[in-house]
Amino acid sequence: MELRNEGVWQATLPAEDRRQLEADDGLPNGPVDVLVVGGGIIGLAVAHQLSLKKQRVQVIERGLPGDGATGAGAGGIWPSDQGPQHPPGFAPLALASRDLWGRLSLQPDFAIEWRVNGFLTVNSNRFGGDAPSYATAAQEAGYTVHAVDGDQIAQLEPNLKPGWAAGVHCASDAHLNPLRGAASLLRAGRKRGVRLATRTELTELRQAGGRVTTVQTTRGEVSAGNVVVCTGAGITLLSGRVRPVSGQLIATAPQPPLLKGTVGGEFLTLQLKTGEIVTGGTLREGSDTRPDGELSDRLQAAAWDLIPKLKGVPFERAWCGVRSATADGLPVVDRVPGCENLWVATGHHRNGVLLAPITGLLLAQWLTEGVVADELAPLRADRWSPGT
Repeated sequence: MELRNEGVWQATLPAEDRRQLEADDGLPNGPVDVLVVGGGIIGLAVAHQLSLKKQRVQVIERGLPGDGATGAGAGGIWPSDQGPQHPPGFAPLALASRDLWGRLSLQPDFAIEWRVNGFLTVNSNRFGGDAPSYATAAQEAGYTVHAVDGDQIAQLEPNLKPGWAAGVHCASDAHLNPLRGAASLLRAGRKRGVRLATRTELTELRQAGGRVTTVQTTRGEVSAGNVVVCTGAGITLLSGRVRPVSGQLIATAPQPPLLKGTVGGEFLTLQLKTGEIVTGGTLREGSDTRPDGELSDRLQAAAWDLIPKLKGVPFERAWCGVRSATADGLPVVDRVPGCENLWVATGHHRNGVLLAPITGLLLAQWLTEGVVADELAPLRADRWSPGT
């Protein structure tokens, strides 16, 4: 099945948010405190937090903000669903970052379609066939996870097909529109002086004496006191430590209410505030962003099976994005060895939107106050050898 190759977020983005993401402020006339390379949700969260600390911030983005992994993801803020599959260092970061998003959603500049609507998993492979034991272990690790039986599943999501024996429910997991999240961070940052140069690519980091002295771009030179590289799968500073992984999603046109939260069946499935049903969450090693027609067929069939009322409703859009992944599933947020004013924030994989606020907060503290938070210790660049 060949669907329109277009992301649902781009197609439904309000005009004001589109203007925010497409506006080009150009490069600065003089030096800045911090240059952020990469205008995805991580780079924009870093810029936003630095602006709160009165830093002069310039962002450069080789395309438009959110064009990469940010605009290709599902928008999940799912710490309790994702957490049990990650090392222990994930929990404090993910839970704090979810709460930061919740607080941001209350601010006037942040129209992000925020919903704390939970994540229900009915695929027994995800919890080893033993929901109570899985939930207990997850709770001991700090996550909000509860085992549910068939009757409770029917109450939580009455439009799922019947017959589920057990599942696990993460009631405090949430969801947002990732492109509106990016636009909101940029809007709030611009009010504090953040500048964005679109269609501007990093070409050279010039170093002397263990510092970056100037940055060469396709539009000219930038002088910055500190440089933070947040280019995701395109990063070259961590050769062998970060690899590209693509994922595919498909979406319907807006539908009547069918789902309350996100459901993890054979694939993840959710309904947006605007009504579209989105399903996918596949993983494919490499950087291919061409949607696979056969995979779209599988995704549609699985969604029809999961939600009987959806059967026969065609999916209209398919899209892929490439995310940066590491061997242990945790991102790299660290200073580059041998260069005192160069940092990287990458490798967030499926949790870039989730972890964006905490990444920005902790990096801003480090750059402006010299405070290296304990939570950053598991994210060091030297925690494994290249290629492992």
